[in-house]
Amino acid sequence: MKILIATPLYPPDVAPSAQYVKELAKRLTAEKHSVIIVAYARIPEKIPGVRIIAVDKNKPLPLRVLVYLFALWRAARAADIMYVQNGPSVELPVTLLSFVIRTPIVVAISDKNAYKRTREKMMPKFINDLVISRARKTIVNMPMEQPEILPFAAQPTREWEAYNLSWEDHIRDLIKTFNHV
Repeated sequence: MKILIATPLYPPDVAPSAQYVKELAKRLTAEKHSVIIVAYARIPEKIPGVRIIAVDKNKPLPLRVLVYLFALWRAARAADIMYVQNGPSVELPVTLLSFVIRTPIVVAISDKNAYKRTREKMMPKFINDLVISRARKTIVNMPMEQPEILPFAAQPTREWEAYNLSWEDHIRDLIKTFNHV
């Protein structure tokens, strides 16, 4: 399956949603899926087997969104599914694109704090509501965050096992969702 991940954050950004996208791409590629990431980034971290299309976040906002829209359009034509991370800077181009392409959309609410801020403002809330209405499914259950490794502390073995199990469950649920949209 060809999966396009549209995201506002990607490493070297350190936000949990950026780390989520990187881990998701690694795990989907390991499951033999083709993954393309379209992200706002300057120098994105590479993942073997994953194509990353970076849109410079230092451009003026209207130009940045327009460049993202065209990058997304080119990538979406070959994708079986668009997996969209929440955030107005991604949701607006995806919503506009949804009127001209038929690639199914699945929205992930991976950043709960950003989602809460989005719901407080009229225009971002409108964009979020519109992309969710155009999506075939909205994902809210996310895997655990990666356990922290501290110097001079014992390895968090149980936490790592729980982390990996949560990812296995998450990938299984996503693939099931992707196959049924």
